Amino acid sequence: MQQRVEDSKGIVLSSLSRECQELAVRCDCTSLSYVFALPETYIEARRAVVGLQTWLLEDKKYTSFIQTSLKVLDEKYAEAKKMFEIGKAHLSQAEYRTDSFRIQLSKVEQENETNEKKLDELEARLETKERDYLSKRLTCEVYEDQLKKMLKEADNREDTLNNHLSIERFQQEIRQFSKELPKLKAQMDALQGRLEFFKQRKQELLALRVECKKIEHDLQLALEDKILKENELNRVISCRQTIRNIYKCRATNDLPQKIFYSLPVKSKLPGESSNDDLSKAIRIVAKYIGRDWSRLYWNLPFYPMRGKEEVSKDINSIDDKYHRGDVFRDQAVDSLGKWRRFHTRAKLDDLMQALRSINRLDILQIIDRRIVKPKQSMNDNQEEIDPRKKEIEDLNRKLNRLFEKIHTGVITVHDTYVYSKIGLDPLQPVRKHRPLVMH
Repeated sequence: MQQRVEDSKGIVLSSLSRECQELAVRCDCTSLSYVFALPETYIEARRAVVGLQTWLLEDKKYTSFIQTSLKVLDEKYAEAKKMFEIGKAHLSQAEYRTDSFRIQLSKVEQENETNEKKLDELEARLETKERDYLSKRLTCEVYEDQLKKMLKEADNREDTLNNHLSIERFQQEIRQFSKELPKLKAQMDALQGRLEFFKQRKQELLALRVECKKIEHDLQLALEDKILKENELNRVISCRQTIRNIYKCRATNDLPQKIFYSLPVKSKLPGESSNDDLSKAIRIVAKYIGRDWSRLYWNLPFYPMRGKEEVSKDINSIDDKYHRGDVFRDQAVDSLGKWRRFHTRAKLDDLMQALRSINRLDILQIIDRRIVKPKQSMNDNQEEIDPRKKEIEDLNRKLNRLFEKIHTGVITVHDTYVYSKIGLDPLQPVRKHRPLVMH
């Protein structure tokens, strides 16, 4: 509601609502605008109530809206999960293909290392074979030319024995070369074939490396796609869970109680610490209560009130939590800590009253002996007695009697000198020439 009051002019009629202005005109009371302050308040309150009712009506529709949103999120969850499974399958296939290709590439690289060592040896052997082949082929050609010349000369002259032997020797050498040269040629071709094979395998290795980089890139893309789909699935799951929790809270009737008891409630008592009287008493009770901790929890007071169902759930939860060690002590500590959190007005007297209810007077005696009596004794010892207390009290009584006499007129002239051991300066004498009159 806007500011209606001005310090200099008071309530101005023009600042009021239209309804109040019309009411002032109908009542012919426009000059006394402050009279309409109360009607203006009622009008504003009515507007607030109407707004609240509108909000409550719209709020009732919110549950159906949440339910519709939950259905949409269920569909999105199914779709996101399907896409995530597809992305995970693609990633698995890409990983398998990459691993297989890496194994194949590793084998080819090992083979290439072996081939590199053999390649130099084969090239040296091929070079030797080529030189040998060239040498023998040239020799064979020379022998053939020489044989032709000798045969031509033999036709022109008489055949001698030496000439005949030379011709036969050349013919024999040529026949030998004719046998060796094809073998050398075959060996050279075989070596050349192996060299070509090694070079081809090297080219295949280079191609495999390029293909491996491409496959690794595809693997990275599949991994990124899977991460994106997983993030989308997690986002949908989070939204879906949040909407479900809201719908669950909206559909329940005891929402305020659940909200309250789900909060980490702290005690509202001032000065609370881990070493106060209640904390000491809780430690003593946890040590000696044994299996009676559940009976004690049933008899402890709670503010705000907790129903029997909530208390029973607390006891069952604590009972199922501990199974090893000093079970009863741990259960007692947990139950009393829960009581102290939920009971916002927890005091030592409440705990002692609950112990009386279950007839655990032995623990009450221990608390009284260790906490209550030492505290009372400490308070008694802390009271300091002022040695001048009696003197101050006597002086106050005398001053009171003196003032009573002055006020009643019994004393008309009195010299007032105050001498005290408490450090007061002497007062100047006061002389009265007429009796004091009580006003």
